[in-house]
Amino acid sequence: MTESVGESLVSGAPEQREVRTDAWRVSVPSGVTEHAPLLVIPTVHPRGDRRIVRCAQVALDAGFRVHFIWLGDGMPSDDPVVGETVLPSPKNARERISMVGRVARAAEALDGEMWHIHDYYFLHAAKRWRRRSGKPVLYDVHEYYASYYAEKLPIPRRAQEAVAGMLERYQVRAARMLGGANVVTERMAESFRDGGVPVSVSPNFPMLSQFAELPSIAFQHRRWVVLHVGTLSRTYGTELLVDLARRSAERGLLFEFWVLGRYPSPEHQTDFERVIDAAGRPANLRILPTRPTHEMPELLSRAGFGLSLLMPDGQNEEAVPSKNYEHAMAGLVNVVTERRAQWNFSTSNAVTVHGDSGLADSMLDEMVKLAEAHDETDAALRARARAAKERFTWELAVEPGLRAQLLRLRSVGR
Repeated sequence: MTESVGESLVSGAPEQREVRTDAWRVSVPSGVTEHAPLLVIPTVHPRGDRRIVRCAQVALDAGFRVHFIWLGDGMPSDDPVVGETVLPSPKNARERISMVGRVARAAEALDGEMWHIHDYYFLHAAKRWRRRSGKPVLYDVHEYYASYYAEKLPIPRRAQEAVAGMLERYQVRAARMLGGANVVTERMAESFRDGGVPVSVSPNFPMLSQFAELPSIAFQHRRWVVLHVGTLSRTYGTELLVDLARRSAERGLLFEFWVLGRYPSPEHQTDFERVIDAAGRPANLRILPTRPTHEMPELLSRAGFGLSLLMPDGQNEEAVPSKNYEHAMAGLVNVVTERRAQWNFSTSNAVTVHGDSGLADSMLDEMVKLAEAHDETDAALRARARAAKERFTWELAVEPGLRAQLLRLRSVGR
């Protein structure tokens, strides 16, 4: 990626080299060497998390070298510019949180110039490192953490709201002390700005470089493939997903359901297996192995419909999962439940089928209509994809602000 003098630690238009593992891939400008400032990325997110990788790419393009510390499996990178520490995957959420101390110790040992953290429960460790080292930390806010955690508590709604307010105030104060925040939505940014925190807004938009050639296959030749690439849990609609497959099979429809096996924990995988068993294991439902982010566009190119089946659950009314943007940009019909934010986005920016629990048959009816009118659907999908590439790309809408934030923090930390 070309960088102009003054916008990066690396000037000119450097050539790129690729660094890849079995879980992620990034490009490194030739001017970024082992002597570049080190950005440490400690997290208890899974190895290869797409947002974390995209943020790291911005840092590399801005002239930093990076080192990931995260949880997963596989052979870690030993590249001098893109290093990696891979710690064991947790079995459940409690075990994931318990890994914070171990990840933080590994990060401290690297003695980088800056951290970029991606977890609410990493704030305490990051504040401690900030006090000891005097070096800045960028806090990346992936979700509405305060309301998310408060709503998990078995207390009355009013008490949950009070707890959410306390958690929100804590993360704002923490971010101000650390140096800055990078958030997913403008609405999320409001409390940080009000609290005097320098904040950049980085929606989970796809990378144009990965989606520029899509859609590459006529809708007619992919119209019977329905794809689910998101997390498999009841909150994300596993029951409706399986119901769509079951009713499609019972009605003799031609749809095939391709589902990435992305489970938050072994318990979620066991639960999904129970849901499939209760539905008689529909023969048209195929579980695919997970794959790294950079391989997703090829998979999306072969599907006609993409599912985003959020269920009513706290912040889900405010969320627009990244797959909504990807479906629009790749030329898929976006099949969504009627959660407010994703429904509004989809009706304005994608060819859409909407419904909810108990409405599988009506959703399938709409999908059949679009599949049968394949030429008209293809034209509409291509028009929506062109428009999405002008508005919802990581390179155009996110990179400039995040790059400026990283460079500002480095100058503050000197």
